[in-house]
Amino acid sequence: MKLEGKVRSAAYVGTLVLFLVMFAVLLFVFTRRVDGVSMRPTLEAGDMVVLQFGNISDVKKGDIIVFNDPILGGCEDFTIIHRVVGVASDGGLITQGDNRLTNPVADEPSGGPYVHQQCLVGKVVFVIPYLERLADLLPYPTNYVLAALIILFVIISEMTAGGKKEPFD
Repeated sequence: MKLEGKVRSAAYVGTLVLFLVMFAVLLFVFTRRVDGVSMRPTLEAGDMVVLQFGNISDVKKGDIIVFNDPILGGCEDFTIIHRVVGVASDGGLITQGDNRLTNPVADEPSGGPYVHQQCLVGKVVFVIPYLERLADLLPYPTNYVLAALIILFVIISEMTAGGKKEPFD
């Protein structure tokens, strides 16, 4: 009986560790932290954005995307979060930050290089405002636990609310 209890406890701990590792990987892959002021007032420094991966053909004018800075022949390892303001004749995306004081013109000059599939990281599907600022107020590791719980709650809420729209009276 004692061995069975130890095996059960080990299974619970193993499952919890596996879940936490998977959650950390998903958090790292599917989210990005907003830094800077280029997307104000839409996004603030400290906001967390959740990404959807897909094809560049699914991105439309007005969408907010995360991408690596395009250069001739590839992409720099510098991540940017900006809004799509146009589509170039070659299918590439033209982007610009919402803050017109810091971004008075589009990021990609006339003629490119534009954002293409190889530079696209993902499309922003929702934002968790001020998550990093809230995490800074709490001591380590409580801040990471709270951040993980908030993100988990938001993801579960979005997934379960998908088809449950109430009709208007």
